[in-house]
This record gives sequence, C-alpha cells and structure tokens, in this order.
Amino acid sequence: MGGSLMDLASVMDELAVRLRSISGLQVFEWPVSPVTPPAALLTYPDSIDFDETYGRGMDRMRALPLVVIGGKPTTIDARNMLSALTAGSGERSIKAVLESGTYTAFDEIRVAKWEFDVIEIAANPYMAAIAMLDIGGQGA
Repeated sequence: MGGSLMDLASVMDELAVRLRSISGLQVFEWPVSPVTPPAALLTYPDSIDFDETYGRGMDRMRALPLVVIGGKPTTIDARNMLSALTAGSGERSIKAVLESGTYTAFDEIRVAKWEFDVIEIAANPYMAAIAMLDIGGQGA
C-alpha cells in the first residue's frame, strides 16, 4: 500500500505525468476545450467508494474516464492513431503505459475497457476512445 490517502486531484496529476511519456500525445489533467489531436483528457470518475476492505484499508475510484481524441472521424489517421493508443501492449499503448507505472497517489490501476464514439468538442466532431480506469488506493 502507498503512504498517503488517495485524492482525486493527485490521482489525475500522476496519471497525466505518466501519459506524457507517450510521444506526441497532448495530455490534460482535466477536461478542456478546444483540443488538437492526438490528445488525452482526464475527466471525473463515476464514483469514489471509501473503505472497501476490512479495516477501512482501500478506497476505489470507479470508471474514471480517460478520453483520447484521435482526429476527424472520417480520416484513416484517426483510426490508426486510436489503434496504437488503445492497443493492449506496445510503446504507444495507453493501457501498457498506465498499468506499468509507479505511483504515490494510489496503489493500483486497471484499464477496464475502451469504448469508441464520435464526440463533439467546441462544435467539432472527433473520433474518440474512452478508457474506463479503475483505481484503488489506501483508505482511511
């Protein structure tokens, strides 16, 4: 277990630092607009559950979305960019980069799934992949 209690801002900051190790990927620790692809935006979790284990030892952030913008939905470049970033392994794999990191704000991370959709940011459509991150750390 890590040495400090988990808080949302610290988790988002550490994830952003780790994501910046992927060459050419713009990373934002909170939702912003507009963006220039390729970009990764950390947003807010569905929930934060406290004291999940016996003795109040584990807190969990469930479904913390990471939105990855690949580009215009009608371009092959967007498809190819998202293909590399959403792969299960490889130097540009977000899953591999995040799950292999060492963190102080939390103890464990799992990229639970990717969902794909066309989203609109600042009135512009983009092909996007949304990762649902499951994060656990020391509780109260």
